[in-house]
Amino acid sequence: MMIPRTAPGSALRTLTRATTRNTKPSPRTYLQVQSLRQNSSSSPSNPPSATGVFYKTFTRPVAKCLLTALFVYQVIYWGWSKLEVDEIKEERQAEITKLEAQVRALQLQREKEKEKETEAPASVALNTGASPDSQKKKGWGWW
Repeated sequence: MMIPRTAPGSALRTLTRATTRNTKPSPRTYLQVQSLRQNSSSSPSNPPSATGVFYKTFTRPVAKCLLTALFVYQVIYWGWSKLEVDEIKEERQAEITKLEAQVRALQLQREKEKEKETEAPASVALNTGASPDSQKKKGWGWW
């Protein structure tokens, strides 16, 4: 069958007319077409609800805003926590340095006291004419 060259849509109409005249649609095909028409979204008998339209329109922007806000909150929270941890570390390090200085000062003070204690018997021994070794041997016998 040859399709005539006329207007673009007329050839298609001629072809469909010829096939519909010669063949009778089966009941199954008719039911399928009818069910497709009932389930299609372009049926004028069932307009979309206002709630559905609202959610179709605003779900994606609201979700984007929500996720962006959560991300920004988490970044700020992490940054704040990091700054607090750094501040606490600096405070503890300063306290450790201060305590180490106090320990050094106390160790020097003890060393000076020990030097004074060891110098005192030597000066007493020099004044009495006895040696520091004789001072040690007094109380316990021969050793």
